[in-house]
Amino acid sequence: MQFTRDTSGTVEVEGDIYEWEIRRQPQPKSGGKWDGMAITLRLQEFQREAVVQFPMPMGANGRPVMEKQRINVDAVRNAVTSVIEAGWNPTSRGKPMVFDVDADGF
Repeated sequence: MQFTRDTSGTVEVEGDIYEWEIRRQPQPKSGGKWDGMAITLRLQEFQREAVVQFPMPMGANGRPVMEKQRINVDAVRNAVTSVIEAGWNPTSRGKPMVFDVDADGF
C-alpha cells in the first residue's frame, strides 16, 4: 500500500490519468456519528466529478481515529474502478455524482 499526506494528486487506471483531491476530512454528525473523508475524482482534461466518501476509521477501542487522514493511493485506484462500474461516466457533463465506498475503495 502506498500512503500520502498530499491533499491532491493523480492515479493511473487502465491507461487514463485521474485527478483526485480531498474534499472533506472526517467530521462529526449529529447523534454521535461521524462522516469519513471524502475525495473528488476527475478524469484529466474533463470536468465531470465523482465524490467518493470513505467510512470513518475506527480505532481498536471502537472510537473514531481523530488524526488527519493519510490517503491510500491504492484505495483511490480501487475507487475509480468502483465508481465507473457503478455508473459514473467521467467524460459526460452534469452535477458531481456521490458514491460511498469501503475503506479499500470497493
